[in-house]
Amino acid sequence: MLSIYLSVLHEDSKQFEAIIKDILVYHIKPLFSKARTPLLTPAARQAISPLPGSHGPSDFDATNKPWKFHSPHVVTIFRWVVSQLDVPLVEVHWPLIIPPLLAIIDDVLITYKIKGCSLLLLLLNVCPATLLERSGLGEIFHTTLVPYLLYLPSLTPEEESIPLLDATYTALIALTKARYGISDMESSGTKALDVIFRYGILKGYAHAGENVRVATLLMGKSSDLVSAMGLHCVKHLKDFIPVISGILTAPFATAYPPLLQAALQTLRTILVNGWPRIAFHGGEILGGLIICWRRLKDEDKPASELVVFQRSIEDVLRAAMQLLEGDDRTKRELYMLQAYSSRFRVLMDV
Repeated sequence: MLSIYLSVLHEDSKQFEAIIKDILVYHIKPLFSKARTPLLTPAARQAISPLPGSHGPSDFDATNKPWKFHSPHVVTIFRWVVSQLDVPLVEVHWPLIIPPLLAIIDDVLITYKIKGCSLLLLLLNVCPATLLERSGLGEIFHTTLVPYLLYLPSLTPEEESIPLLDATYTALIALTKARYGISDMESSGTKALDVIFRYGILKGYAHAGENVRVATLLMGKSSDLVSAMGLHCVKHLKDFIPVISGILTAPFATAYPPLLQAALQTLRTILVNGWPRIAFHGGEILGGLIICWRRLKDEDKPASELVVFQRSIEDVLRAAMQLLEGDDRTKRELYMLQAYSSRFRVLMDV
């Protein structure tokens, strides 16, 4: 019934626009009237000289955040409104959309931060890149979200950290693509992705890499970032290849299969996007793959449980060797390895 009603409303565009405006003006705006951020002008543009903002007692004051303490359902209503927007409606109602969205993203409770990231993804689907940059909101969203990349265990509970990290990385990557598109991704877009990789992935591993669930999520998101950066990912390989190699060569690498599978997938993505510089890291890449493969052969687990990993390693190894076949140093190392053990000769022949 609801879908039928909505389809009828969409046919009458003027009536539908009036309903959207009515909800934003008379239902959402009053509840967020005190949610002013010093980063914004009244027209929802980036302030030229913003005052420093901070979280304080007002964050837990019901009079300052009635949307949170008295009418939490308004977030669901706001989500519906954002999901119904198109490009003309976004531009018309921009000052009514941005303050509630930023208030939700910037709330102290992690559950609302996650909901805010989800709302931002919906908005980015219909928000023109020119509007994001003209208003300065692209930069505001970026600087607001980046600190969430360090909401890591043990300071942040694992059950809250992982959903927030997942939502934040997804929102930041989508935001960067929406701001710069394909044409500008080579310059400004790459700089934004570099910040996410250095501040999020590398620091995340340094602080919480021992947590296998966090490490698995970071490895999966690093694959997405490498795909988005393309060839520009090579600047991070000297810091990141050792992280992947450490996962592959860990004594208990198969104890948590999702992490090992994520590391292999990320390495495959690196080979595809960073192939011109792979020769500089060939020894470490091949060493990690070979040691992991050897340990899988020595595992006491049933062969059926390990065959997926063995095939994945062999596939990645085959791709790496094709890229390194012209590197003389790698050829010498592989020749010595095959002469050392017949097991490795079998691996080299896959």
